[in-house]
Amino acid sequence: MINYNFPYFEGINSQELKEYYSVEVDFNDTKISIDLNFENDSIDQPSIETIKIFLENIKKFDKQNRSYIEDDLKEEDGETRDYINFYFDELEQVEISKIIDLDNTNTSKEILLLNELKLNRVGLYPDGKYNTTYYGVFDYSIDIDGEPCDQLLVVKTNEKGNLDQITWES
Repeated sequence: MINYNFPYFEGINSQELKEYYSVEVDFNDTKISIDLNFENDSIDQPSIETIKIFLENIKKFDKQNRSYIEDDLKEEDGETRDYINFYFDELEQVEISKIIDLDNTNTSKEILLLNELKLNRVGLYPDGKYNTTYYGVFDYSIDIDGEPCDQLLVVKTNEKGNLDQITWES
């Protein structure tokens, strides 16, 4: 039995893995969940180190993801543009005014709404659980009436935090 303490996770036996581990942590003045998802029942030392480094860099990756999201918003056919436009199409002005300052003329409404994105979850798939081709998943949403919306802007990355793709999921 080899128990390993990852950032946020303690006492994970690398030779008798469960399929799923989850914790809730404080992150930038809010709570997020972080989960580990394993296909296999054991992992080797290099995989342990990769997981550790990834978990240690969540804040850095979050900042990097926000740049990816901003770049994607500029694309005419980007998922981020569709995601943001969904809110303007589906919500009444009064509902939007509870999220952003509609009187702000210095910044576009799209950017104001984009700035309201909050990280809710980070999921790791170090050995391809569920046949994933990505390593990390960062779920972002916008709060409506103080609760995260079920519409997610999802940034999928490789083990180094580099962009794989951005998707819109619910």
